[in-house]
Amino acid sequence: MIKLTRRTLLVGTSALMAAGTLSFRARAASRTYHALLVGCTEYPALPQRNWLVGPKNDAGLIHEYLLKNVPDPVRFKPENVTLLAKDVPGAKGLPTHAGIKAALADLAAKVQRDDFVYLHLSGHGAQQPEMIKGDETDGLDEIFLPVDIEKWVNRDAGVPNALIDNEIGAAFDAIRDKGAFIWAVFDCCHSGTMTRAVDVDDEFERKIEFADLVGGDEAARAAAIKTYDDTVASASRGLDDTGQRKPAFNLMTPTGGEPITKGKLVAFYAAQTVETTPEMPLPKGTTDAPRFGLFTFTILQKLAENPNVTYRQLGQAVLQQYSADSRNRPTPLFEGELDARVFGTDKTDAVMQWPIVVKDGEATIGAGLLHRLTPGSKLAILPSALSSLTDAVGYLEVQSAKNLESHVKPVEFDKKPALKLADIPAHAYARVAEIAVDYKLAVARPAPTKGLEKETALVNSVLDELAAAKDTGFNIELVDPGKSAELRLAVLRENAIAGAAKNASDKPALWFLPASGDMTLKDRSKPPLIIIHSDDRKRLVDATTTNLRTIFRATGLSRLAAASDYKPEDVDVQFQIKRRDKDGLEPLQASAVPRVSPGDEVHVLATNSSDQLVDINVLYVGSDYSITHIVAERLAPKAKLEEGLLAFTDTSFGMERMIAVLTEAPPESEKEDLSFLAQDGVASMTRGLGPASFSDMLADIGMAPSTRSVMRLADKSGPKGAVMIFPMETVPRS
Repeated sequence: MIKLTRRTLLVGTSALMAAGTLSFRARAASRTYHALLVGCTEYPALPQRNWLVGPKNDAGLIHEYLLKNVPDPVRFKPENVTLLAKDVPGAKGLPTHAGIKAALADLAAKVQRDDFVYLHLSGHGAQQPEMIKGDETDGLDEIFLPVDIEKWVNRDAGVPNALIDNEIGAAFDAIRDKGAFIWAVFDCCHSGTMTRAVDVDDEFERKIEFADLVGGDEAARAAAIKTYDDTVASASRGLDDTGQRKPAFNLMTPTGGEPITKGKLVAFYAAQTVETTPEMPLPKGTTDAPRFGLFTFTILQKLAENPNVTYRQLGQAVLQQYSADSRNRPTPLFEGELDARVFGTDKTDAVMQWPIVVKDGEATIGAGLLHRLTPGSKLAILPSALSSLTDAVGYLEVQSAKNLESHVKPVEFDKKPALKLADIPAHAYARVAEIAVDYKLAVARPAPTKGLEKETALVNSVLDELAAAKDTGFNIELVDPGKSAELRLAVLRENAIAGAAKNASDKPALWFLPASGDMTLKDRSKPPLIIIHSDDRKRLVDATTTNLRTIFRATGLSRLAAASDYKPEDVDVQFQIKRRDKDGLEPLQASAVPRVSPGDEVHVLATNSSDQLVDINVLYVGSDYSITHIVAERLAPKAKLEEGLLAFTDTSFGMERMIAVLTEAPPESEKEDLSFLAQDGVASMTRGLGPASFSDMLADIGMAPSTRSVMRLADKSGPKGAVMIFPMETVPRS
């Protein structure tokens, strides 16, 4: 880990008196906040291998968050929150088709104009041949599966008791027609075309095959499955008419087609329609952690860290966290009124602080693992919410943490003695006093492969050597196959992989795979690999060193995104795409993952609205983890940078990223130039303790920093910095 200084800005009394804030509070006081939370786990009509665990935990965690942790003045009253799940405290019934439809109808009956409705559906999604021919462009209905579904027998009935996309859209429209705002989150997936090359322990895909949904005799089942397979083979799955991703449920009305009195809608989808989404024990590294949907947990984690964001910024934060965790898939989708603020909150600067509750000889705060608090985290004890860190009367240390609560105790820290619990001021707040970014790269060893035992043993021997070596330019932690990791290794022959070309190589190779273990060879995409020559160990050592160094830098840049402290009003960075066959530029949203092809171009428009000098570096991280340094420029206050950056070629395809790195430039300093990140062989060194700037952190990425160092926060930090990630998928031109 490396220390980070972050400037925190408080909302003072004068700001709270601003007319805009008062009007928001007045609106919030008159608005009713509703929620429907659905968690589907056990499906009696399906084989138990298709049952889930995480959805009920998703629903329970969201239930707790809405009732206890949403920012003031938003209030979800218990009587306005309906929870449908099995074996979850507070549940009002099972998530059956009738139960979900009744809850949606009840919302439509009682909401009023300007009310807010949060809808969360966790469970299995699926696809079926469309019930009404011509109703879907790809010939498939997207469906959500309540727990009481029955087997598919014929096309006219579809999967009995499934919620069809049109049915969901109609229920949403009934609520929106009353003028209520809907935020809907779908933590489910509908299909999957990825091949998992290595197994991942405790990670389960929310995926169900159509064959598991089909009933009837053997002939009827075969005919139904053939109908589905033929439909899939002839459809352009998951893409709209322009070749971009489309959401699973068609909830949006075409522009200009809605009355102005209709309530607005925001929809978050865990995956595109041809991807799966996982559930797993979370947070990572926590003993006996319960299983949650990755999408649900990440949304709540980002909201807990900063609740005062727009839906677009929240979507961007989710994608950046996926990047930091080395997850190229799934690809979440976000649509609707994305520039509205989450829960309709006012625009304020978030401060990581919470009231201290002292009761029965113990101290607790209403924040925990979701807020990145772990045992050992330090927090300053402040007399009030408006106090500065310099006013700290003492410090607390987290002793144990749940997702939304931590037990803390006073400790000696920063030359201040440990207070007695009785001496903690009434109405005191605990504010995060230090923050850390963990750069260590967890690498899962390759699992044994039949017929390649010798090559696998050689690879493991090389990994042991590199993990113990110095001056490698990376810092890795080796874990057993299948354990939680950011990078997974596999020893395979390419021609043994599903979907491989007829001329695929039969030579043993070391493959470098993302955290999910997924591998795809379609659209000319291929993960990085090294051909293994059993008689040339040095060659394998050198090639593996180079790959790990490059991957370490790429993942380090992504992890820094969580440490950014610039706001859009300070410096605005926009990337724009110029399609080869079209005029004009289209924005590259940080909350979306567009598809680009050879000949398309990327342009940048950056505006420095602050009163300080700002250095901007743009880097391109390829699907093979390579880093290309594109540009380094210094922007004067109020200045703009507008220029074309690159054109895509046909040299690589897959999930790739544009990364903008912003650093505040001290007077008379040299321009920040990150071209060294694209170089090989950067020497390793460990930075000593002390106040590091954002620039120091960037340098550390190339120098394999120590992994357990932290920095105390201060009200006035050194130069600010930010890392902004804009993901995209490069595909061959059709």
